[in-house]
Amino acid sequence: MKVSVLIGTRDRFATLMRCLETALEQDYPDMEILLLDDHSKENLAEKIYQYVSDDRLRLFRSPRPLGVAAGRNFLMRLARGEVFVVIDDDAYFDDSGALTRIVRHLETHPFTGILALKVIDHQNGEQDLLVPFSRRWRKKQPALPEETQTCSYYLGGFHAIRKKVIDICGPYYEGLVFGEEELDLSYRAVGAGFEIQYLPDVAAHHHPEPSVVGRRRGAELHHHVRNRFFLAYKYLPAFCVPVYLLVWLMIYALQAGKKLAWGAYLTGLWAGLRELRKTKRTPLNRAALTYLKLHYGRVWY
Repeated sequence: MKVSVLIGTRDRFATLMRCLETALEQDYPDMEILLLDDHSKENLAEKIYQYVSDDRLRLFRSPRPLGVAAGRNFLMRLARGEVFVVIDDDAYFDDSGALTRIVRHLETHPFTGILALKVIDHQNGEQDLLVPFSRRWRKKQPALPEETQTCSYYLGGFHAIRKKVIDICGPYYEGLVFGEEELDLSYRAVGAGFEIQYLPDVAAHHHPEPSVVGRRRGAELHHHVRNRFFLAYKYLPAFCVPVYLLVWLMIYALQAGKKLAWGAYLTGLWAGLRELRKTKRTPLNRAALTYLKLHYGRVWY
């Protein structure tokens, strides 16, 4: 089973090299690494080749900024693997056996389409876990982040996905410029009958750096508000949509107040309302809704 490690980057050479080094140290023999320079100010490929010479590494440069979803789709179209392992450039593998354990798990779990992997987040001298379980569930079951579980979604910064999931469900939706693109694909995968599993013994360390989108005040908030309209209207049962949007709009309103980003909040609200006019509803079927309820998913918020 060939594995393709996919990394997108922009203007983060030093951070990227830390990620790339741990990818090249993986002990799994049948692998390749695809790296997209998403329109950096300088040509990162030329700099990387000064330090790295490895036949497993394939470098690409986009002539225009693609963003997260489009960048991943670009690499997936060029990848040769049966499994895509996606890792953010400001993260790095915890150990050299990660790919081996991913493949071993997928070989013994044929219905698993996506693996949610453990992300150890480092910020302000503190450490936290980014896992596909709400704080409510983690409080009720403290051991949850350390147990292999079937779950309802995954975090995009570090995950594995079978190529056939993309073939059947389609690629990342590029209309979601920033945020929620993983939740969108999670809904489609579950709706198609795939399972998502959380694998805690495969971990990455994440040292978050400001996103290119987030360099404009409130830009991330704008996209989050707009994207929630899309997700709710497209996938959720009609009776859940008003409650779902009310909860999230209240959450984002609090964030807008703290960040003094009311302009971004309001433009996101307007963009979300306009999104409803061009979005075709494809609500999750009963089996998918049951799956979400049984595996830590949510439809009300």
